[in-house]
Amino acid sequence: MRLTGKVAVVTGAASGIGRGTALRCAEEGADVAIADIEEAGLRETAQQVGALGHRVLPEIVDVRERAQVERLVERTCAELGGLDIMVANAGVGTGALFLNTTDEQYDRLMDTNLRGVYLCGQAAARAMVARGTGGAIINIASTYAEVTAPQSSVYAASKGGVRMLTKGMALELGAHGIRVNCIGPGWIRTGMNPLTDEARVARIVDGVPLGRIGTPHDVAGAALFLASDDAAYITGVIIFVDGGWILQ
Repeated sequence: MRLTGKVAVVTGAASGIGRGTALRCAEEGADVAIADIEEAGLRETAQQVGALGHRVLPEIVDVRERAQVERLVERTCAELGGLDIMVANAGVGTGALFLNTTDEQYDRLMDTNLRGVYLCGQAAARAMVARGTGGAIINIASTYAEVTAPQSSVYAASKGGVRMLTKGMALELGAHGIRVNCIGPGWIRTGMNPLTDEARVARIVDGVPLGRIGTPHDVAGAALFLASDDAAYITGVIIFVDGGWILQ
């Protein structure tokens, strides 16, 4: 799954799944543009990617803002020589009962989790089409694109939207040699989801057939596969990286 000579963009790269994916891309030979709104974490990720010997372009980006997303893609193409892989990972999570959900909570979830993926995918696809060499877009959704739970109705709707957006993008962009796929992480130990309550962790693990909580490395492995030539005939799918939790 070597990515030698490729250029990847990873959003939400200041920590967690985004950082893990950026590092895996660099380990596999890619130059990487990384984006996040959190400057300190982004700087740390840039140092780790740079230590692997590949070019890294850090950019403070709010994925809800079209101008910032388009600037990220433009800088990537200008400074790193093109764009082959977009990993639209930036997202937020929050919990509220449906009857208590505010407009502000709804807008934050939808604007970040769905609009952000739309803007990143559109900007990346336009650059890939202009270049004429195809590419791979990987959208990060959730197991909640398939199931839901109390206090998760709007979050699940945003992630379900990512799944359907992925299908539509794949259908339209295939003619340009652009593959678009989706990953649905399950219970992954990240900064957004630290899982510090060990009693809760034990209850979760009881429902995971593979018997453990996932790591950013697990999700990054799926992203690397979908970005690579090993997945050259795969588009429009969602891969759940959840240890089998969704089967319960």
